[in-house]
Amino acid sequence: MELNLYDHFEKVWEKYNIYLSVIAGVLVGYLYQQGFIVNIRSVTGNIVTFASIVIGVNGVFLTLIITLQESPAFIRLREIFPSFQKKLYISLRNQINYGLIVVVISIIINFLPPSPNKYLSAVGVGIWFIFFFPMCIGSFVSVKLVTDIIVKNFNIPTRARRQ
Repeated sequence: MELNLYDHFEKVWEKYNIYLSVIAGVLVGYLYQQGFIVNIRSVTGNIVTFASIVIGVNGVFLTLIITLQESPAFIRLREIFPSFQKKLYISLRNQINYGLIVVVISIIINFLPPSPNKYLSAVGVGIWFIFFFPMCIGSFVSVKLVTDIIVKNFNIPTRARRQ
């Protein structure tokens, strides 16, 4: 049951990730504007560290995938699931891009002086979270895709040997 729920979540995420990210960004911006979320500046250092880890891990995964592209496992994987490899590349690339954007926005947040306008700050926090959210959730999806290569049972039909 748990696997089916996670697979359902993955499909929903793949289809609606932009909408979910915008909704989450607007919600966080609103909560910040209302005063329920505070100390964003103090969190940005930790977020930069987390984003750097995400970028590094996904960079290693991407390099590994490119290196193993012509291995028998990947050749078999392309035969069984032709779109899997493209899906994996796009997922890893997006996580690296989102991570870089989050790092840049976090640095900009720390460079700028605190804004006296709470609405302007809320918009900035919302935009920042629009990129942070897909980086976080997308990382889980990317790790699942990479581990699926290793542990998933592809139910390959056995062929009779030639004699």
